[in-house]
Amino acid sequence: MTERTAARVRAGLEDPEPEVRRRAAQEIPALPAPESCELLLSALGDDDWRVRKEAAAVATRVEPRTAVVFAVARALAEHENVGLRNAAVEALILIGPDAVPGAIDALGRLDADGRKLAVEVLAGAPTLAGIKTLVRATKDADVNVVIAALEGLGKADLAGEEARELAIATLTALLGGEQETTAPAAPAAAAAPHAAQVRGATLDALRALDAPVPWASLEPLFGDALLRRNAIAAAAGSGAPRALLMLAQAVADPSPTLAREATTSLGRSLEEVWGDEELAEIAARTLRASPAAHARLRALARQARDPARGAALLALGLVRDPDDVSLIAEALQSDDVAERAEAALHLFGDQAVEPLLAAGRSAAPSLRGATISMLPDLASSEAEPLAAVRDALGDTSPEVVAPALKSLAIVGVGADLASVARHARSADAKVASAAHGALLAIAGRHVGPAREMLQGIDPRGDDALWAVIVVGALARAGAEAPSDAAFLASALTHREAAVRRATIDALAVVGGEEAAQAVTVSLADEEAVVALAAIRALGHLGHAEELASLAATTRDPMRLGAVLRALREADPERAFAAARPLVRSRDPSIAAAAIDVVGDVALDGHVEALLSATDHPDHEVVKLALGELAKLGDERALAALASAVEHAAESVRRCAAELLGQFGADGESVLRARLDRERSADVRRSIMQALAVRSTGAG
Repeated sequence: MTERTAARVRAGLEDPEPEVRRRAAQEIPALPAPESCELLLSALGDDDWRVRKEAAAVATRVEPRTAVVFAVARALAEHENVGLRNAAVEALILIGPDAVPGAIDALGRLDADGRKLAVEVLAGAPTLAGIKTLVRATKDADVNVVIAALEGLGKADLAGEEARELAIATLTALLGGEQETTAPAAPAAAAAPHAAQVRGATLDALRALDAPVPWASLEPLFGDALLRRNAIAAAAGSGAPRALLMLAQAVADPSPTLAREATTSLGRSLEEVWGDEELAEIAARTLRASPAAHARLRALARQARDPARGAALLALGLVRDPDDVSLIAEALQSDDVAERAEAALHLFGDQAVEPLLAAGRSAAPSLRGATISMLPDLASSEAEPLAAVRDALGDTSPEVVAPALKSLAIVGVGADLASVARHARSADAKVASAAHGALLAIAGRHVGPAREMLQGIDPRGDDALWAVIVVGALARAGAEAPSDAAFLASALTHREAAVRRATIDALAVVGGEEAAQAVTVSLADEEAVVALAAIRALGHLGHAEELASLAATTRDPMRLGAVLRALREADPERAFAAARPLVRSRDPSIAAAAIDVVGDVALDGHVEALLSATDHPDHEVVKLALGELAKLGDERALAALASAVEHAAESVRRCAAELLGQFGADGESVLRARLDRERSADVRRSIMQALAVRSTGAG
């Protein structure tokens, strides 16, 4: 059988069709060595990139591992077939830590081109042994090897704290030209004309490690044409007065690339000193005094996809030129920079109001809505500009009306209730939801006008929806009236499901036995949204008896989930008793709801119940259980996650890796132990990302 498979794979790899060769490469792991190694190298050197890509991916599953690593590592010496050489690097990186010995071996016997490739492997599969080897490689005679080694040291945090500290010490010594026994001397390759190139790579690596570079070391490099960009990038986040000054000056650099880098770094530094007016003013004065810098910021702020856009917006806020308000306002409709645009506009205060209004009059609906949403923050409630918020309720676009309603929820008064109420029945879900929220907020603040509005309203008529919302708001404010219960009971028979649902929400606030009885009747409502609202209301009213009975008899997964969650609010102990046996339900949605409840109830046995769900056949359920266990943050959770990172399913191992990143040094040790054995490139990537987040947080 093996011989026939080998013959089929070999024939497939020789087929003229790339797709046939690619599929043949998928079968290589089924073959024994040395034939598997031979055919793998053949596929890695294929003329078609798709075949090479497939071969690199399957290299992680070819056994025995050691034979594969050293066979593939020999391809690093290849000179004629560049595709084979590059595919070999990719394969070794995907293999991971097991490839490190082969790469170290290759580094000691190859020419400069081969050594550079071996260094790339060590950088792509970071381990402490590999980082130590990269440190030695910074003294290589070839500058390309040195630079590759420096770039690799920039990933040392993925190999542990010891590796990170070693890399930082090495890089810092190289940057300062220090000669220490704990770090290598500056390499021969760093001599001119390559010294600047090596120093620049050193700065970039320190930046990648999030290692602070003393401003005293950076400032002299700002005047070096070859190192200016690296120094500007490394200064990002520095709060030193001279750093703020020089970064602001560099925004006006004639080079668009350097100016963009300076703007990005200045933005990081402004975030660090935000709130310190004295430091921020250093940058502000410099930017105001430079028309070139101001023009550069405006240009960057207009570039929708430019990474420096957010930083440019912040800086424009410091400049406080009223002519920039409309430009900053345009950014409010872009999710990636909206927060920075808002921060910039807040710096203008009342000065931004008139320009905002002017910008909104002729803008697209999304921008008009964004400007409307900012006005309550910038103008006082008595200010005339708030009339624009009220006028916006008459706009034809939901993108304008919804923000206006949200703004009125903050600043609206009793006189606004009628105009807000008209939108409660809007066909647009966002507008209807915003109107609901505004009615609750305004009626809760202005109970007198709200009560007057209810006079003469038919609980089964067209105005019933906003009316029951207002009744609920008054109940929340402690201003209910004796007639409210009868009004709601009548509204509960309304023809529209939306009214019945809102009525149930109001009854849950009103409370009392009569309200509970009315809600219980709605459990049989033909509309699922109403019945589910009734279930939630019973939880809020504390009627555990009915809910416990429902939990024992309900079979519909969605309804049962709602029952369990409502029962948790009414009686946590009963909810736990009902949910515990369901964490292993065959229906994943029921098991998920049960886990949600069990995880939220700190009773004896809840940890054991969650642990019992970690071997559920549905992997999504397992991940939910792991997420709840991780919230405990104790030794039991750590042990469960350490076990899950060995799970047969890749998706579960990835989830466990992400969660272990929250467990400090103990979680890190588990991750590193698994990283050395993990065969899946995807899982290994998740582990390294978790370690990177941990290292950055620890730093």
